[in-house]
Parts: sequence; structure tokens; C-alpha cells
Amino acid sequence: MSTARVFQLLNLLVLPWWALFLAAPRSRFAGRAASHSAIFLALCLLYAALLAGTVAARGGEGGLDFDGLRAALGTPRGFLAGWTHYLAFDLFVGAWIVRESGRLEVEPRPFLFFTLVAGPIGLGGFLFRRWLRLRTLGQLGESDLI
Repeated sequence: MSTARVFQLLNLLVLPWWALFLAAPRSRFAGRAASHSAIFLALCLLYAALLAGTVAARGGEGGLDFDGLRAALGTPRGFLAGWTHYLAFDLFVGAWIVRESGRLEVEPRPFLFFTLVAGPIGLGGFLFRRWLRLRTLGQLGESDLI
């Protein structure tokens, strides 16, 4: 199977979760989907396989320095490994936002959208909104610096 086809399938794999999270984040179905770890485990296993394949294809040469990582990620398999990494972490963050926004009664859609298209921006925005909500509720703890 071509790497382009794997890329398409990866995107299709996570699409139902994102569609559900964005369309009905407070639904029972979204809560269940956000709480099940099977999709995350599948993405993690796929990432491990792609990463191992990338390292094996390079014969172990290159390292974790800038040039080594750039070269590895510049290959089709390396790109897929990196993309799978993004998909796994962004979806995990999206699921956490769904669960946490339900608990705190905060509207999650803007943060979910930005997590989908620009992960750290969505996460950062939600962390700030969460901090504001916890402060309003008088529930800030030492670990809730933001």
C-alpha cells in the first residue's frame, strides 16, 4: 500500500471521532468515545511500527540531532510516523477536552476546532479557559497553575 494511501486512511480513521466531538461534544456517545482508549492504542501501535520502519530503512544512521531527525522525517515513512504522532496526540487532547469540558460545563467546540487544525493553540486556549473556570469555582489547586 502506498504511503499516500496510508495517509488518507489515517485521516479517515480519526475523522469519526473528530466529527462526533465537534458536532455533539456533550452527547453520551462523545463521552463514551472520549473515554475509550482503543483508537489511541491503535494509533500508538501504528506509530511504533512506522517509526521502527523508518529507523530500519535508514540502517540506524542519523540520530536525534536536527539533521538526523530532518532526514528521517523527510522520507515518506518518516512523514507518516510524524503525522501519526500528530493524529494520536491531537485526538487524545481532543478527547480530554471533551471529558474535562463536560465536567466543568465549558463550551468545548472552539478549543476542539483549534486542537484539530493547530493542536497546541487549541490546548493552550482550553488550558486557559479551564483555569478561568476553576478559579471561578474556587477549585484551583497547586497543580492548576494554568
